[in-house]
Amino acid sequence: MVQSLREAREIIKYKELLRNLVSRDIKKRYKRSALGFLWVMLDPLLMMLIFYLLFSRVFGGSVGNYMTYVMSGLILWQLFAQGTKVSGVAFLNSRSLLNKLYLPKAIFPLSFVVCSMVHFIFSLAPLFILIIFSGAHLSYDVVLLPFILCLVFVFSVGISLAVSTMAVFFHDVIYIYDVLLTAWMYLTPLFYPVSALPEKFRPIMSLNPFYHYVSLFRACLYDSTIAKTEHFVVGSLFALGSLLLGWAIYQRNKDRLIYYL
Repeated sequence: MVQSLREAREIIKYKELLRNLVSRDIKKRYKRSALGFLWVMLDPLLMMLIFYLLFSRVFGGSVGNYMTYVMSGLILWQLFAQGTKVSGVAFLNSRSLLNKLYLPKAIFPLSFVVCSMVHFIFSLAPLFILIIFSGAHLSYDVVLLPFILCLVFVFSVGISLAVSTMAVFFHDVIYIYDVLLTAWMYLTPLFYPVSALPEKFRPIMSLNPFYHYVSLFRACLYDSTIAKTEHFVVGSLFALGSLLLGWAIYQRNKDRLIYYL
């Protein structure tokens, strides 16, 4: 416990390094891109258009403001999926630094999640524009949005720590997690309503952490019919459990990482 607190303080101490890592990752991602950072906003819009064309006739009648429904689910999913997927190689791609300098190793997967959060903040712009022009009313609960994002952030950090640590010892973890992410996306109500599922399968959806986060996100933006209390409690438990598990896996193996890099 003492060691964990010490490393957490060290991460705060190295906040300038964290900022530089995030800046490097953003520049690297859009290097030699004609549209550059505009892809942060264009990517979810293009994805939403694809899902709308494919599924609006199937689910559009059972979901009000279907485009807003899809867009809100997609950008929150991208916050989680992009951050945790790329962080899988955080230690592997930073071997030169880790082998030469003493650094709080957890700062590397953390930087990818922070980078994903930066992209998410900018992708909120087209979402808010879509909410306004689609006729949906922005909820007064939008002030709760930072708390919801904190839950997703904590949950993502836990997953990132676990995946990036295990990937050092078993490189197949990167590919397995990629496949699991795809399956996870389709098991989450991003472009279909939960009511579209057979009734006997609906309770199983509560075991999906991201179902709770997406529901909370939509409730805070425009859908006042969603009960927030249950999702907030369960989502908080999933976030805490993810962080504790990921941190435990990382702490148990962090001293062995450099021997496998």
